[in-house]
Amino acid sequence: MKNYQILYALTFVLFTFIYSSCKSSNETKTETDAIENETVSEATQSDYAILKSKTLDLVKVNEAEIEAFKAKLKTETATNKVKFQREIDSLQAKNVALTSTLNSYKEQGKAKLNTFKERLQKSIDDINKDIETYKVEHK
Repeated sequence: MKNYQILYALTFVLFTFIYSSCKSSNETKTETDAIENETVSEATQSDYAILKSKTLDLVKVNEAEIEAFKAKLKTETATNKVKFQREIDSLQAKNVALTSTLNSYKEQGKAKLNTFKERLQKSIDDINKDIETYKVEHK
């Protein structure tokens, strides 16, 4: 009988040890995953905040350029005013669309942010190209 009691006690200790090890491992994994997700989320938010700040600065620069184009427009002939005004309106619309796109972003993870950055950069490049083209054509 004594042997059975010792065997039961050892079995109980063994199962308790195994159960607590498994539970601790799962809890640790869950906590690690939560910390990683939080870190990625904070990094994504930080990346987005930097992107938004730089892009809004660029939008302000573009607005100043457009205002300069409008001021110069006053000295143009009536025919050129109509043509140039259309181009200026197009630049303004693209600038507004850029701001709208920037403000509509919802956090969806690092991969989505990278895709968003690429789309945003294409829009920025397009606007910069159009502004430079306007400058060259309207010296």
